[in-house]
Amino acid sequence: MLALVGAGALLPTLAHVPPAAAESSRSGSVLTVGADLSGTACGPIHFDPVQFTVATCYMAYDWPIYGGLLRLTPSGATVPDLAESVTVPDPQTIDVQLRPGVVFSDGTPFTADAVKAGLERTIHTEHPAGFNAQLFDISGIDATGPRSLTLHFSQPVANTFYAQLADEESFIVSPTAVADNVDLDTHPVGAGPFLLKSFVPGQRIVLVKNPRYWDAKAIKLPEVDFVNVPAGPQQVNALESGLVQVVSGLPVSDLPAVRHNPSLHVQATSQDGNFLWLPICKSSGPLADVRVRQALNYATDRSAINKALLYGVGEPVWGLYPKGSRLFDRSLANIYAYNTSKAKQLLAAAGYARGFTTSIMPLPTPLDNQLAQVLQAEWKKIGVNVQIMATTNYVNDFYVRHLASMGLISSTRPGIQKVSGPYLPGSIGNACSYSNPTLTQLVNQLGLLSPSSARYKPLWDQVQSFVIRNALSVYVDFVPAVTAFSKRVTNLHTLPYLGGGLLDYRGVTLRG
Repeated sequence: MLALVGAGALLPTLAHVPPAAAESSRSGSVLTVGADLSGTACGPIHFDPVQFTVATCYMAYDWPIYGGLLRLTPSGATVPDLAESVTVPDPQTIDVQLRPGVVFSDGTPFTADAVKAGLERTIHTEHPAGFNAQLFDISGIDATGPRSLTLHFSQPVANTFYAQLADEESFIVSPTAVADNVDLDTHPVGAGPFLLKSFVPGQRIVLVKNPRYWDAKAIKLPEVDFVNVPAGPQQVNALESGLVQVVSGLPVSDLPAVRHNPSLHVQATSQDGNFLWLPICKSSGPLADVRVRQALNYATDRSAINKALLYGVGEPVWGLYPKGSRLFDRSLANIYAYNTSKAKQLLAAAGYARGFTTSIMPLPTPLDNQLAQVLQAEWKKIGVNVQIMATTNYVNDFYVRHLASMGLISSTRPGIQKVSGPYLPGSIGNACSYSNPTLTQLVNQLGLLSPSSARYKPLWDQVQSFVIRNALSVYVDFVPAVTAFSKRVTNLHTLPYLGGGLLDYRGVTLRG
């Protein structure tokens, strides 16, 4: 275990920690995780949900403290956690049955009334940008029994909001702590697998195991320490020096360094919704012709790009979900396998046998700029000349001012947002106001279905088929989540969280 800074700098956050938890932090193995605690990306770190200001920024530190009604698994599925079951009887209702015997870390029972109070407290936050907008569509919460409650929504968003019950939206604070005016931003009281022992802003977060967690037996680690390691080469250096044992969310460009270190394990897994793609302005010109857009797709060598830019650990995007997902549409596999002859035929049929000139505006990141240059070279082979346009304000320059015919971005779009954002009328992310009534109807129908519905997968297949076969965009490769960790660490998995870098602590142990 690394030495902590001077005791005078530590916050007295063990007021609600049972003696057994304090003792456990002094024995066994401590997992040290390298993370950027500087606050440069999201501002100050907060532990009270109503203080969250930027969505997805606090999950790594606060999920272990609070848990959720549901829990994300390494496969991407959500399973019950503090809830025993969650069902969606209709598009504007969610029924929750809580797990029996659950208590907050201060011993307060985790009841329907407590959950209702916690949700209502979050809904009334002064910082709504810290949460999914659908949280604020909750129009009423009924505690229908000691362990049962019903969420009512003013809009038909219950099926979409379902997944948020494994996210910050379902962080519930102890009503006893609220009534006692506990400063929950320094002394958080939740019902998750860990407790906050200490926090030194910009330096360190120390979590210790919560013996009152309902599934405490699944948590083998007595303590998890987050150590400040700024993003960049320092992360790899911290791993190699032994300062930390885990760093998640590494850029793909660091793969060569960590792969060749015999003391490290590396996990690189495709993440649902995190892909390189090009939104297209389809309102006029050559790109208004589906054959031209299909030609660009055939002229994109996804496997070569994966090898060159993602070190072979990415995955070509054929549908809107990676192959490991239950929503992957097998009929789309290899649909646009690299074929310049086919691309030229389509261009000729569309009246562009001699090619044409177009423009791409990449998001100003190294990876996006590299991909723009690769596509510029690949598409030149079929006679398409690409001008690469720089920007310092991607959203305004591409989506508002339309200064380029295509964008280029590595973005994280979960679930229905993959299609509602880029292709439905009224969305800021819809390039040049594309609209198709067939797709709009399919997406609206999808939004009304529960993920457990028998119609959910077939309808997603229809949506994906429409988007891909009509080449509404050029989808390139899924960008993997990269986690590197010491070989002392066993049973560690990265959760496919849209914010990236979220670790699953269940079953994790340290050798030696």
